Amino acid sequence: MRYSLAVAVGGALGALLRSTVGTLMNGIPFSTFLVNIVGSFLLGFFYRYIESKNLAEWFKKLIATGLLGSFTTFSTYSLDLFIYVKAGEYLSAFLYGFGSVVIGISAAVIGMIIAKRVRGK
Repeated sequence: MRYSLAVAVGGALGALLRSTVGTLMNGIPFSTFLVNIVGSFLLGFFYRYIESKNLAEWFKKLIATGLLGSFTTFSTYSLDLFIYVKAGEYLSAFLYGFGSVVIGISAAVIGMIIAKRVRGK
């Protein structure tokens, strides 16, 4: 139950943060791209940084599963990609889809590398 509550609280915060980014970017579909890249970076950083830390499991779930899980919104990514295809914007769809995956994975790896340096190992 404690883990479920942590995920729910983190999820609510992540959803609010995601909504705020979308509002600030005025509903531009690439706001999801930005959120996915930033979220991937933060999750990579958090994952690597906490390896040697003795953090409570509920806190890890609050941050990784709840906050960052709801913040990254890959379901919205899928919908945005569909909208590009439906509109016949195939180049935009390809760049958006391919770029989200490749740059997202790269951002996660960079986050891990930076966390390792910050952590001192």
